[in-house]
Order: sequence, then structure tokens, then C-alpha cells
Amino acid sequence: MPEAASPAQSVLEALGFVLFAREESGALRLLGETPAWLGVLWPALAENDGVLPIADASPFFENFLIDAEECWNAGGSGQAKSGPWVEDGSGSEAQLEATALTANGQPLLLLQRLGEEFEAKKNVLQHARETVIAHQRLNSEIQKKEILLHCVADEMTAALANATTSLRLIEMEDNGPRTQLLLGLANRATQEQQALIQRILGVFEDELRGAYGESGLTKTNAHWDTVLRQALDAATPLFAEKGVSLSAADAATSEIRISLDAMQLERVVGNLLENALERTPAGGTVMVRTANEPETLCLQVEDNGAAIAPQICESLLAKWDPANAAGLRLHFCRIVVENCGGEIGCSPLSGGGNRFWIRLPKSSAAA
Repeated sequence: MPEAASPAQSVLEALGFVLFAREESGALRLLGETPAWLGVLWPALAENDGVLPIADASPFFENFLIDAEECWNAGGSGQAKSGPWVEDGSGSEAQLEATALTANGQPLLLLQRLGEEFEAKKNVLQHARETVIAHQRLNSEIQKKEILLHCVADEMTAALANATTSLRLIEMEDNGPRTQLLLGLANRATQEQQALIQRILGVFEDELRGAYGESGLTKTNAHWDTVLRQALDAATPLFAEKGVSLSAADAATSEIRISLDAMQLERVVGNLLENALERTPAGGTVMVRTANEPETLCLQVEDNGAAIAPQICESLLAKWDPANAAGLRLHFCRIVVENCGGEIGCSPLSGGGNRFWIRLPKSSAAA
């Protein structure tokens, strides 16, 4: 243990550390001279013969001393760290970090003034957080492009199907040669239109393969736990930014496979999470639940937003507007879920908020 005015004590002070020894009475007495910054922060240190004025410290530091007490009582080589905090006292503030330890049987408290190191760490963490959010937003824009293409393709395919059916019904009637010729041209045009839609979707799939790699475009038989975890991890920064809690404690279902492309399934779950986030005010909670049924898996996403009237729920999932991102996401979910033989729906909750749910068929393939 360094003594006052010793070289070790001088090194500690130069590095921004101060050392306190815990006495039998529980007081923390400063070892060595009081640094200028510490005297400004706690002037009572000089008045109380170097005893740390715990009563003048922040609640954070007082709470840490409870953990420090347990560490000192345990003895040995164990340590307890407070983590960085900002201490405000006597009109001055400092960024500090405390460590409780025992050396040669003496309980000690090592207090570090972080200063530039703290600012550097804070800036790195903030930059990392902003990068994650920016990446998530960029990924969301790419997803919107895919969703929009699929929705447009679905609407165009439905319209073409109606036109093709009408043309075939007309062909069954007694038509003259000229009418038959025109019908043939119309049928050929609808076939070319359908082929064009498929080519557009194929080109976009190649684009996604280049952006995400081959592993990002998997076939059916998606592993549910992996997809759910990835969707939750991707959505977490957006929830943190808005101040909304995301709870999925009981949503894990081990070794279940879904008869759906993994990337599309992750997109569906992510869309439902973003939809719930938009409807939930800051400070609210979004709950994710999973029900493991004999042949299907049911995912429920519950929000704290304004309740949707029951008569609106059906039209909300059936209609879409390219200018409405939320409606576009839900329309994409309906297309994907129904194409794999699943179901989708929503309903208001009795206590307020809404529940959006999907029911997906399990894959019969081996895990």
C-alpha cells in the first residue's frame, strides 16, 4: 500500500487516482495529499482530516458502497467496480470510477478521475450506437424497396389473373376469326406481362444476394429461434432510441422449423416489430409471445398504442398505400404469410393496445 509522498503515491496522483483506506468505523480516509480536483469536488475532505464525506456524495456512489462493503467483507483478491459516473459537488463535477479491493488485509477504495478517457469512451460508444442505428435505417430502406416490389407484383399478378380468366371465358363463346385473333394477342400479352413481373423479381433477388451474400437468401425450412433472435437484435436499437421496452421472455421455441424462406420470415417479424414500435408511445412496452401449436407456430406482437376498431383490422391488412410505410409493411406480411399457407390478423386488446399475430405452418423437414 503506497504511503503519503512516496513515489508510488505520486504516480497514482499523476494518473488521476486517489486511494482511500477503510477504517474499522467504516470511514474512508484518504492516503496521501488531497489533489486539487478532489478538494474542489469535496472541500470537506480537508476539513475532516481526509475523511471522504459520503453524505455529500451522489446516490450512485452511496449505492456502490453497498457492493463495496460486500467485497471488503469477502476479502481475498475479489474486486467490485462501480462503472463510470459523473459526481457533482460544490459547483464542480468530475467523471469518476471507483474500485473496491483488499490488499494485505486492508480494505481499500481506489478512485479514478476519468477525464479525457471517459470522454473518449463515451464518444466511441455514441459513435457505435449512431452507426448501428444508421445501418438499421439503411437496411430498412432496402427492405422497403423489396416490400414495395413484392406488393406491386402481387397486385399486378392479381389483376392479370382476372384479365386472363375473363379472356378464357370469352374464348369459350362462339367468336369469329377476327375476335379469335384478338383474343390470342391479348392472351400472349398477359403471359408476357407475367413473365416480366417474374424477371423483375428475379433481378431484385440477385441484387439482394449481392448485398447480403448467399447465406442471406436461404431456402425454406427456416430455424425459428435464429430468425426471431436476429429480428429482435436488429430492432433493439430502434426501440432504445424511442425509449420503448421490448420484451420477448417467453418467445423462444427450440428446434422449430418454419416452411418459409428465412430472410422473408425475418422481414415479416421485423415488420411486425416496427409496426408495434410506431404505435407505442415513448415509455411503453411491446410484448412478443409465441404459442407452439401441434402443426403451426403462432407469433403475437402486442403494443401499447391506441386501440384499432375491430372493423378496421381486416381492411388494415388487406389494403395498402405506397405512401403509407406501415400499411405497406403489413401488406407484405400478409402476402408472405398467406403464400406459405399461414394466417395473419389483428385485434384490439381489452386493456388497451393491439395484438398483431401470424400463424405459420411448421416444416416437416428434419432440423
